[in-house]
Amino acid sequence: MTMFHLPRVRDFLSICRRLAAALAIAALPAVALAAPTDLVVGPSGGTDAKFRFLFDPVASWPASVFWHYNPSGAPSHFSDASVVSSAMSLALSKWRAACNIDVAYGGTTGIAPESTVFDGESGAMPDEVNVLAWRPTPSGISGYTVGWPGPAVDGMPSIIDADVVIDPSKIPGVSQLERLLLHELGHVLGVNHSQFDSTLMSGPPYSSYNVLGDLTTDDVRACRCLYGPPPGVSAGLLCSMPPLIDFGAITPGASSQRSIQLANNGNSSLTIAGVSTGAEYQATGCSPGTTLLPGVTCNMQVTFAPTFAGDHGSFVAIAVGEPEPYRIKLIGSASGGTASPFSANFSKVDFGTWPIGTPATTQRVTFKNISGAAVTVGSMLFEGAQPDEFIRSGQCKQGLTLAAGGTCTTDVGFTASAAGERTAQLVIAANDGRRSSLAVKGSGASTQGTPEPVTAQPVTVVEFYRSVSDHYFITIGTDEILALDTGLFQGWARTGLTFKAHAVSQSGYSPICRFYLPPPEDSHFYSASPQECATVQAQHPTFILESTAVMHLALPNPLSGVCPGSTIPIYRTWNRRPDTNHRYTTDIAVRDAMVALGHIAEGSGPNAVTFCAPQ
Repeated sequence: MTMFHLPRVRDFLSICRRLAAALAIAALPAVALAAPTDLVVGPSGGTDAKFRFLFDPVASWPASVFWHYNPSGAPSHFSDASVVSSAMSLALSKWRAACNIDVAYGGTTGIAPESTVFDGESGAMPDEVNVLAWRPTPSGISGYTVGWPGPAVDGMPSIIDADVVIDPSKIPGVSQLERLLLHELGHVLGVNHSQFDSTLMSGPPYSSYNVLGDLTTDDVRACRCLYGPPPGVSAGLLCSMPPLIDFGAITPGASSQRSIQLANNGNSSLTIAGVSTGAEYQATGCSPGTTLLPGVTCNMQVTFAPTFAGDHGSFVAIAVGEPEPYRIKLIGSASGGTASPFSANFSKVDFGTWPIGTPATTQRVTFKNISGAAVTVGSMLFEGAQPDEFIRSGQCKQGLTLAAGGTCTTDVGFTASAAGERTAQLVIAANDGRRSSLAVKGSGASTQGTPEPVTAQPVTVVEFYRSVSDHYFITIGTDEILALDTGLFQGWARTGLTFKAHAVSQSGYSPICRFYLPPPEDSHFYSASPQECATVQAQHPTFILESTAVMHLALPNPLSGVCPGSTIPIYRTWNRRPDTNHRYTTDIAVRDAMVALGHIAEGSGPNAVTFCAPQ
C-alpha cells in the first residue's frame, strides 16, 4: 500500500488534489483462486521504520475508526450478518487482540467506496466515510484498500479515510472473506506489505501473497508500533530501524558499511538475545545481552563484503526472546550480477534533482541476453529504499522470451515523494532465478521557501489519419511528428486539426498515460487516471505502456463536464470496432460528425468531455 507525503496541514489540501487518484491497492488470495498480482499506483510508502507503513511520514487513526457496510452488489450467499457479524467481526477481533485500536461498526450505507466531496479550493476530497463494499476489481486481485492521509493530531499525521473494495465474483465463501478482510484491515490501520514472506501482510514488491488466516509476530509488532500494545500488555518494541538496507553494487573483495540505530519504542524493557546475518554480511554492535529500557537506543553496524560476483539478498535477524526475531532485509550486488543472463547498456540511472511530486523525464534502458541461449524474463521489480518512487514501462516484462543476443527496452521513470536522495534497484530476473540489478536514483527538492515555478508554454498536439485502417492518432512528440510527416511510417497524413497540451508537469494538469494496443487493434489509448492506467495494464498484459506522462492536460468536473478556466474541452469518441480506435478533438462539430458515423462519445457531463486543453 502506498501513501503521500504530508508536510503541513495547509499543504494537505493541495497535495491531495494533486494525488487524489493515487491508490493503495493490495490483495489477499483465497483458496482455489488464481494467485493474485499486486497493483500499486502512486508515490512511495514510508521507509523510515522497521515495518513498512503506508504513509510517509507514518500516520495512524487519531481516535475510533467507524466503518460502514454497503451491501449493494453482494453475492446472494453473503447475507449482511455473514459479512458484518462473522467475517468482519472476526478480522477486527484479531487486530484488537494485537494492538490498542478501537474500530466500531457504524451501520449500513448506500455511499459507494472511493466517494469524494467537492472543495472549492482543493477540488475532489475524500468523504471521510469508511466503506466496505462490493464491486469488480482489476484482473488478478480479489480486493483492495484505498486510504487518505490527513493533518497531524498531537504531532502524529492522521488517517482520515479508508475504503475496502471486494470483488463479488472472486470470494466463494465466508472463510475466504475472513482472510481477505484480515489482510485489508491491516492496510486500513496503516500497515504496508511486509518485506518478508510468510506474514499475513506479505505482498509485492518484496514478498509474495499467501493464504494465512492469522496474524504473525511480524504483523502484531507492526500494529503495536502504530498504536501500542493492547491495554494491560507490556512489550518492548523495535520500531525505528529501517525495513531494509540497500548497499547497491560494489566489486568483489570490497566492502560497504551502514550504521543503524535500534530504539526500544515499547513500554517494557527488551533484551537482545542474538544477532545473525546471511553470507557476505556481518553485524557488529548491539551485541547479545544488551538490554534496552523504554526509550533507550544502541547502534549497530552492518557490513557488506561480497567475495564473488552476483546479487546477494539476505537479512539481519535480531532475536529478543520472542517466537520470531526482528529482521532487516539486506540488498546488495557485486559487479552487477555477472551470473545473470542479462546485461544493461547503463551501469546506473540517475535522474538528478526534481521537485517533490513532479515526474522526471523517463530514461530508456536496453537489456540484452548475453547467455548464448533463449531466456524468459521471470520478473522485473524495483527493490531498495524507495522502490515505489520509480516506475517502468515498455517491452521488457514478465513472460517475454529473448533469443540469444536479443534485446528489449524499458522506460524508467521517477517521482520523488520526499526531499533528499531516493534510491532503488531495478532487478531483472530470469525464470530460473538468475538476477541482475541496475541502480536507479534521484533526488527530491523541497518546494518550501522557493519561488513559484515558471509556467511552461503549451505545445501543439497534432492529429494524423491513416485511411487504410480508418484510424486516428495524436502526438505531442516532435520525433513522432517528424517521422509521420516524412513518411517513415507510411499511410499517415495530417488532418489539419491540432490542440495544445503541456509537455512537462504543470500545476492543475494531470499526466496522460499512453498505451500501444498491438494488432488486431494496432492503436493507442490515452488516460488521465492513474487508476485507469493501472487497470488497463493489469487487465491487458499484451498492451504496451509507452509512457505514464506522454503529455499533461487538465480534467473536467466529473459531474458537469465543465473545464477549468483558461482551458477548452477535448472530446473523445470510440469506433466500437474490434480494431479499437479513439479520436480526440476540441471541435464539437467534428465529435458530432464521428458520432453520426457510428462512434460513441465518451466523457463527463452532458457534453461528454474527456480532457481540457490549455488555450
